[in-house]
Amino acid sequence: MKYKPLILILTAMLMTQAVSCEQTGEVNLNKLDTNPTDSGDTTVSETKYIDTLPIVDYKGTDFVIIGQSYNARQNFYLDEKTGDVCNDALYDRDLAVIERLNVNLVYESRDDRSVLTTDVQKSVLADDEAYHLVMNSLSGGINTLTFGNLLYDLQKLPYLSLSSSLWNASILENMTFNGSLFFTTGPISLQYFMTPIAMMMNNRLAEDYSIPNIYKTVLDGDWTLDLLHSYIKDVASDLNSDGKMDNEDFYGLIVDGTFGNVLYNSSGYNNIDDNYTLLLDSDLSVEIIDKVTNMFGSRDNVFNDRMGEGTVVDIFKEGRAIFMDHTILGISNMRDMEDDFSIIPTPKYDETQSAYLTTCNTWLPSGVCVPKYCSDPERTGLVTETMAYYSELYLTPATYEVTLKGKVARDDNSSLMLDLIYENAYFDMVTVFNFNDTATLLRDAALGEVENFASRYAATKATAQATIDNIIAEIEG
Repeated sequence: MKYKPLILILTAMLMTQAVSCEQTGEVNLNKLDTNPTDSGDTTVSETKYIDTLPIVDYKGTDFVIIGQSYNARQNFYLDEKTGDVCNDALYDRDLAVIERLNVNLVYESRDDRSVLTTDVQKSVLADDEAYHLVMNSLSGGINTLTFGNLLYDLQKLPYLSLSSSLWNASILENMTFNGSLFFTTGPISLQYFMTPIAMMMNNRLAEDYSIPNIYKTVLDGDWTLDLLHSYIKDVASDLNSDGKMDNEDFYGLIVDGTFGNVLYNSSGYNNIDDNYTLLLDSDLSVEIIDKVTNMFGSRDNVFNDRMGEGTVVDIFKEGRAIFMDHTILGISNMRDMEDDFSIIPTPKYDETQSAYLTTCNTWLPSGVCVPKYCSDPERTGLVTETMAYYSELYLTPATYEVTLKGKVARDDNSSLMLDLIYENAYFDMVTVFNFNDTATLLRDAALGEVENFASRYAATKATAQATIDNIIAEIEG
């Protein structure tokens, strides 16, 4: 679907009224300019980051963005303002970019991420530059484009502040190939706000099972895997007395398969070294797997909806589980649950960690990249960075403050927990690329779904490493 260019819709409005696109809020990229005076006083003037970027008149030329966007996975605005907070924030974001750069933002949406990936592949191979920016799933599209050496190195795009709050820090840290960065994510994608995996706790059941104030525990830094395990290890119950534990019973913890990634990543261990050698079978990696498997690997205590069929949502809504993990997207669909629940970060690996790490879902269309055939890096970089700036200015309060805090969080403390959840949104290379199914093996091992991880991994290690080596060779070539 191709969206009607917003610039055409806005022309008449811009001619008849002054449209102010600046809000009183500001992204945290402010630069301070200190000017000593003759009297010895210091005058500090604040310069907004956007004012450090040039204003260029692109004379209404098209800037085409292709991405996965539909009702359940929205990245683009609808044809006009609808009254929906997020949609209208997208609209206002684009208006601000258009007013500043006089560029015509054209959106092409695809419901199917594989179709989207194929369209980008064809465009790059034909050198037709049909698209200037891409928004797609990291693990369901952008990984394929990276494998094919079809993307432009974002490190070479002018203006991109990849180490700033406009872009995700863990992507920059974990996803570079010989200094090249081919994709990123951040507030520029509405779906970025939906990717974090958090925990939900049924407040009624927490009281029944004498769980202390969970918010205080989190804020004190004491929310760990060991503590979670202590809360859930002895509470599962065979409600229908059929002699087996299944989706008809009661649990302390219910999860989907991605919780295996959460458990492993909670340690913050980077399982690829600086030479791009996989370290999944290192002593520390195996130690992490053994620890979390011993805690959460028994299906008698933890129900695992391994294939993501949605069973856990029904169990939790029916009040048959104390804790459940879910993406923020999933949590946003729990508004009709009768029992009150708390939203909290996923636990730390242990009490020695200074912060909570939030593993993010890599299948939602939050990834951002630029096709390899980029004839005007200056324009692409400036439009993208300007859009990222206004995304943080408009989308962050719309999705985070208004939609998430206002509609999902059920109390002020849950809102505070959301701050912690977003503070360290984490992506890792193995999960994004799933080299020869290593990420799937890893998450299954962490949840006790496979035995003898070391021998299973040994059978696939060489092939997985060869995949990485081939990517590096393509980049260097």
